[in-house]
Amino acid sequence: MTFTHGWEGPGLYASQLRPEQVRTDWTPRLPVIGIVPLRPLGLGDILGGAFRAVRFAPLAMLGLTLGVLLVAQLLGSLLGLIFARESITADPGMGMFSAPWSTISGLLAVMLTIVVVNTGLTHTVAEAIAGRRVPPLEALRLMGRRMWSALALFALIGLVIAAAVVVVAILFEAASDSGAASAIQLLVVLVLIGVAAGLAFGVKLLFAPCAIAVEGLGPLRAISRSWQLTRGVFWRTAGIYLLVSGIVWLAANMIMDVFVVVGLLLLAIVTAAVGENVAMSVIVVVATLASTVLTLPLTSAVTTLLYVDSRIRLEGYDIMLGEELYG
Repeated sequence: MTFTHGWEGPGLYASQLRPEQVRTDWTPRLPVIGIVPLRPLGLGDILGGAFRAVRFAPLAMLGLTLGVLLVAQLLGSLLGLIFARESITADPGMGMFSAPWSTISGLLAVMLTIVVVNTGLTHTVAEAIAGRRVPPLEALRLMGRRMWSALALFALIGLVIAAAVVVVAILFEAASDSGAASAIQLLVVLVLIGVAAGLAFGVKLLFAPCAIAVEGLGPLRAISRSWQLTRGVFWRTAGIYLLVSGIVWLAANMIMDVFVVVGLLLLAIVTAAVGENVAMSVIVVVATLASTVLTLPLTSAVTTLLYVDSRIRLEGYDIMLGEELYG
């Protein structure tokens, strides 16, 4: 049977088309529930997903980071002032060092707090991939549960770095006895080897904090897990992480420079009110906090997305997430 408009009927529409008109080279697009599609991620997915993660849960990513780091900075500075006051009591000549002690202790407290805050940010990004928005209180509770594992991992890595520095110092001291030229040559070789080994181990251990935050592993198991997840994707992970970290580092330096310039312009006013040492300490603290609050969520998001991408490529993690979301 043929209708007046020329179509054969009844029948399937596709079967009535000419063979060259039928598209067979396409696949349906996967629905995007969270901040990235559930498939192996490219560079654009990771870089764009990091910014979408911050926009998806700004209170947990930015607000909580600022609040926790600010409290840590204040507590660290207070402890530094107490220590400086006791030092002044014992030795009046130490009064000029009160502000530097406060700054150093505050920055040390912030550095340790960053290790803990990173677990909450990682959990927030991992949940955002599944389209779940994490409240700040939930992220704060997870920081408390994962705090000791994260600090233990930080301590282990610090011990390894310290041991490497001691070995280099011993070798340099031994080479110094043979002559200054030999010592300098050995030092250059050791520095090059140390930089290469540090980058390699840094990439191999990149996913250890993610394993602690997402999988709830201890520090040793997290190191083993990270070593496993970077197998076969080492160079890809290293390239993307270094590229994105460079972009974030440049942005952080620009932000810090802005705060430093503004602080230097206001230095005369602040110095007249609180003194030069305290004024410089305040400028350093504000610039450091501003750059950290804006860059830490992005770097944590990039690391988490690389971790998820590695699990997708090596373990089919996208299938697991899809079954959880649609099953």
